[in-house]
Amino acid sequence: MNSTDTERMPKAAQEPILFIFTGPSGVGKGSVMRALLARDPHLHKVVTYTTRPPREGEVDGFDYRFVSKAEFEALLAQGALYEHERVYQDYYYGSPRDIFIPDHDGVIELDYKGRLKYQARFPHVVSIFLLPPSLEELKRRILNRSRVTNLEARLKNAVEQLRQAASYDYLVQNDDLERCVEEVHTVIRAERIRRRGRCLWRRLWAEEPPAP
Repeated sequence: MNSTDTERMPKAAQEPILFIFTGPSGVGKGSVMRALLARDPHLHKVVTYTTRPPREGEVDGFDYRFVSKAEFEALLAQGALYEHERVYQDYYYGSPRDIFIPDHDGVIELDYKGRLKYQARFPHVVSIFLLPPSLEELKRRILNRSRVTNLEARLKNAVEQLRQAASYDYLVQNDDLERCVEEVHTVIRAERIRRRGRCLWRRLWAEEPPAP
Protein backbone atom coordinates (compact mmCIF):
# COMPACT_ATOMS: atom_id res chain seq x y z
CA MET A 1 0.00 0.00 0.00
CA ASN A 2 1.47 3.36 -1.00
CA SER A 3 1.65 6.55 1.03
CA THR A 4 -1.31 8.06 -0.79
CA ASP A 5 -3.54 5.24 0.40
CA THR A 6 -2.32 5.74 3.96
CA GLU A 7 -3.00 9.47 3.87
CA ARG A 8 -6.54 8.84 2.70
CA MET A 9 -7.61 6.50 5.43
CA PRO A 10 -10.81 7.27 7.37
CA LYS A 11 -10.76 10.07 9.93
CA ALA A 12 -12.68 10.07 13.17
CA ALA A 13 -15.04 12.74 11.84
CA GLN A 14 -16.14 10.46 9.00
CA GLU A 15 -18.65 7.67 9.23
CA PRO A 16 -16.87 4.32 8.91
CA ILE A 17 -17.71 2.02 6.03
CA LEU A 18 -18.85 -1.54 6.65
CA PHE A 19 -17.77 -3.89 3.85
CA ILE A 20 -19.97 -6.99 3.84
CA PHE A 21 -18.68 -10.15 2.20
CA THR A 22 -21.05 -12.88 1.11
CA GLY A 23 -20.51 -16.03 -0.89
CA PRO A 24 -21.35 -19.71 -0.86
CA SER A 25 -19.46 -22.13 1.36
CA GLY A 26 -16.04 -22.92 -0.09
CA VAL A 27 -15.70 -19.77 -2.20
CA GLY A 28 -12.69 -18.54 -0.21
CA LYS A 29 -14.09 -15.66 1.83
CA GLY A 30 -11.67 -16.29 4.68
CA SER A 31 -8.61 -16.30 2.41
CA VAL A 32 -9.67 -13.06 0.72
CA MET A 33 -10.31 -11.30 4.04
CA ARG A 34 -6.97 -12.45 5.48
CA ALA A 35 -5.12 -11.04 2.49
CA LEU A 36 -7.02 -7.72 2.69
CA LEU A 37 -6.24 -7.30 6.38
CA ALA A 38 -2.56 -8.04 5.75
CA ARG A 39 -2.28 -5.25 3.18
CA ASP A 40 -4.60 -2.62 4.69
CA PRO A 41 -3.94 -1.56 8.32
CA HIS A 42 -7.12 0.54 8.40
CA LEU A 43 -9.43 -2.42 8.00
CA HIS A 44 -10.83 -4.22 11.03
CA LYS A 45 -12.39 -7.67 10.82
CA VAL A 46 -15.67 -7.99 12.67
CA VAL A 47 -15.55 -11.48 14.15
CA THR A 48 -18.85 -13.33 14.20
CA TYR A 49 -19.96 -16.14 16.50
CA THR A 50 -20.72 -19.75 15.69
CA THR A 51 -21.61 -22.88 17.61
CA ARG A 52 -19.91 -25.17 15.10
CA PRO A 53 -16.47 -26.61 15.94
CA PRO A 54 -13.42 -25.02 14.25
CA ARG A 55 -12.05 -26.57 11.10
CA GLU A 56 -8.38 -27.37 10.70
CA GLY A 57 -6.38 -24.14 10.48
CA GLU A 58 -9.15 -21.88 11.81
CA VAL A 59 -8.24 -19.54 14.65
CA ASP A 60 -10.64 -18.68 17.45
CA GLY A 61 -11.07 -14.91 17.63
CA PHE A 62 -10.14 -14.37 14.00
CA ASP A 63 -12.13 -16.72 11.80
CA TYR A 64 -14.98 -16.95 14.30
CA ARG A 65 -15.59 -16.85 17.99
CA PHE A 66 -16.33 -20.51 18.61
CA VAL A 67 -18.83 -20.85 21.43
CA SER A 68 -21.12 -23.50 22.87
CA LYS A 69 -24.87 -23.38 22.31
CA ALA A 70 -25.30 -22.29 25.95
CA GLU A 71 -22.79 -19.45 25.48
CA PHE A 72 -24.55 -18.41 22.28
CA GLU A 73 -27.90 -18.29 24.03
CA ALA A 74 -26.34 -16.21 26.82
CA LEU A 75 -25.07 -13.68 24.24
CA LEU A 76 -28.58 -13.45 22.83
CA ALA A 77 -30.04 -12.86 26.29
CA GLN A 78 -27.49 -10.10 26.93
CA GLY A 79 -28.36 -8.33 23.68
CA ALA A 80 -24.77 -8.69 22.44
CA LEU A 81 -25.82 -10.03 19.03
CA TYR A 82 -27.38 -7.83 16.36
CA GLU A 83 -28.60 -10.70 14.20
CA HIS A 84 -28.41 -14.47 14.20
CA GLU A 85 -29.76 -17.55 12.49
CA ARG A 86 -29.48 -21.29 12.31
CA VAL A 87 -27.51 -22.38 9.23
CA TYR A 88 -27.26 -25.78 7.58
CA GLN A 89 -29.94 -27.03 10.00
CA ASP A 90 -27.38 -27.75 12.71
CA TYR A 91 -25.32 -24.77 13.93
CA TYR A 92 -26.06 -21.19 14.98
CA TYR A 93 -24.27 -18.13 13.62
CA GLY A 94 -24.52 -14.58 14.93
CA SER A 95 -22.87 -11.20 14.50
CA PRO A 96 -22.04 -8.67 17.25
CA ARG A 97 -23.92 -5.47 17.92
CA ASP A 98 -20.71 -3.43 18.41
CA ILE A 99 -18.56 -3.65 15.30
CA PHE A 100 -16.41 -0.54 14.70
CA ILE A 101 -13.13 0.59 16.25
CA PRO A 102 -11.76 4.16 15.83
CA ASP A 103 -10.22 5.13 12.48
CA HIS A 104 -10.98 1.80 10.85
CA ASP A 105 -13.46 0.54 8.32
CA GLY A 106 -15.03 -2.82 9.08
CA VAL A 107 -15.12 -6.05 7.08
CA ILE A 108 -17.58 -8.77 8.00
CA GLU A 109 -18.71 -12.07 6.55
CA LEU A 110 -22.50 -12.42 6.39
CA ASP A 111 -25.10 -14.25 4.36
CA TYR A 112 -27.59 -12.22 2.36
CA LYS A 113 -30.13 -12.12 5.21
CA GLY A 114 -27.56 -10.63 7.57
CA ARG A 115 -26.52 -8.17 4.88
CA LEU A 116 -30.05 -6.81 4.64
CA LYS A 117 -30.23 -6.28 8.40
CA TYR A 118 -26.95 -4.36 8.55
CA GLN A 119 -27.84 -2.26 5.51
CA ALA A 120 -30.91 -1.12 7.41
CA ARG A 121 -28.77 -0.17 10.41
CA PHE A 122 -25.70 1.66 9.02
CA PRO A 123 -25.52 4.54 6.53
CA HIS A 124 -22.33 3.36 4.82
CA VAL A 125 -22.52 -0.29 3.83
CA VAL A 126 -20.85 -1.77 0.76
CA SER A 127 -21.80 -5.31 -0.21
CA ILE A 128 -19.39 -7.59 -2.08
CA PHE A 129 -20.36 -11.04 -3.34
CA LEU A 130 -17.60 -13.52 -4.09
CA LEU A 131 -18.33 -15.83 -6.99
CA PRO A 132 -16.74 -19.28 -7.41
CA PRO A 133 -14.64 -20.20 -10.47
CA SER A 134 -17.47 -22.52 -11.58
CA LEU A 135 -20.43 -24.35 -10.12
CA GLU A 136 -18.63 -27.66 -10.55
CA GLU A 137 -15.60 -26.41 -8.60
CA LEU A 138 -17.89 -25.04 -5.91
CA LYS A 139 -19.61 -28.40 -5.54
CA ARG A 140 -16.23 -30.12 -5.24
CA ARG A 141 -15.12 -27.73 -2.46
CA ILE A 142 -18.35 -28.15 -0.55
CA LEU A 143 -18.06 -31.93 -0.84
CA ASN A 144 -14.50 -31.81 0.50
CA ARG A 145 -15.44 -29.82 3.60
CA SER A 146 -18.89 -31.19 4.37
CA ARG A 147 -20.01 -34.08 6.50
CA VAL A 148 -22.33 -36.49 4.78
CA THR A 149 -25.13 -35.37 7.11
CA ASN A 150 -25.09 -31.72 6.01
CA LEU A 151 -23.87 -31.87 2.41
CA GLU A 152 -27.38 -31.43 0.99
CA ALA A 153 -28.02 -28.46 3.28
CA ARG A 154 -24.75 -26.79 2.22
CA LEU A 155 -25.52 -27.27 -1.47
CA LYS A 156 -29.01 -25.85 -0.98
CA ASN A 157 -27.62 -22.87 0.94
CA ALA A 158 -25.02 -22.23 -1.80
CA VAL A 159 -27.75 -22.04 -4.44
CA GLU A 160 -29.79 -19.73 -2.18
CA GLN A 161 -26.83 -17.38 -1.72
CA LEU A 162 -26.01 -17.33 -5.45
CA ARG A 163 -29.59 -16.36 -6.28
CA GLN A 164 -29.07 -13.15 -4.31
CA ALA A 165 -25.73 -12.19 -5.88
CA ALA A 166 -27.17 -9.76 -8.44
CA SER A 167 -28.49 -7.53 -5.64
CA TYR A 168 -24.97 -6.81 -4.31
CA ASP A 169 -22.98 -3.68 -5.04
CA TYR A 170 -20.04 -5.64 -6.42
CA LEU A 171 -19.57 -9.19 -7.73
CA VAL A 172 -15.99 -10.45 -7.82
CA GLN A 173 -14.94 -13.91 -8.97
CA ASN A 174 -12.41 -15.73 -6.85
CA ASP A 175 -10.77 -17.86 -9.52
CA ASP A 176 -7.32 -16.45 -8.69
CA LEU A 177 -6.76 -15.31 -5.09
CA GLU A 178 -4.21 -12.57 -5.81
CA ARG A 179 -6.30 -11.04 -8.57
CA CYS A 180 -9.49 -11.30 -6.51
CA VAL A 181 -7.87 -9.54 -3.54
CA GLU A 182 -6.54 -6.78 -5.79
CA GLU A 183 -9.99 -6.20 -7.31
CA VAL A 184 -11.68 -6.13 -3.92
CA HIS A 185 -9.08 -3.72 -2.54
CA THR A 186 -9.70 -1.49 -5.54
CA VAL A 187 -13.37 -1.45 -4.52
CA ILE A 188 -12.40 -0.47 -0.98
CA ARG A 189 -10.17 2.39 -2.18
CA ALA A 190 -12.88 3.63 -4.55
CA GLU A 191 -15.51 3.63 -1.81
CA ARG A 192 -13.19 5.59 0.47
CA ILE A 193 -12.73 8.17 -2.29
CA ARG A 194 -16.51 8.37 -2.67
CA ARG A 195 -16.98 8.89 1.09
CA ARG A 196 -14.24 11.50 1.28
CA GLY A 197 -15.68 13.43 -1.65
CA ARG A 198 -19.14 13.53 -0.10
CA CYS A 199 -17.65 14.65 3.22
CA LEU A 200 -15.75 17.47 1.49
CA TRP A 201 -18.89 18.53 -0.35
CA ARG A 202 -20.86 18.73 2.90
CA ARG A 203 -18.14 20.88 4.45
CA LEU A 204 -18.10 23.24 1.47
CA TRP A 205 -21.89 23.48 1.47
CA ALA A 206 -21.85 24.36 5.16
CA GLU A 207 -19.62 27.37 4.49
CA GLU A 208 -20.98 30.82 3.67
CA PRO A 209 -21.86 30.58 -0.02
CA PRO A 210 -20.18 33.15 -2.27
CA ALA A 211 -22.23 36.05 -3.51
CA PRO A 212 -23.64 35.53 -7.02
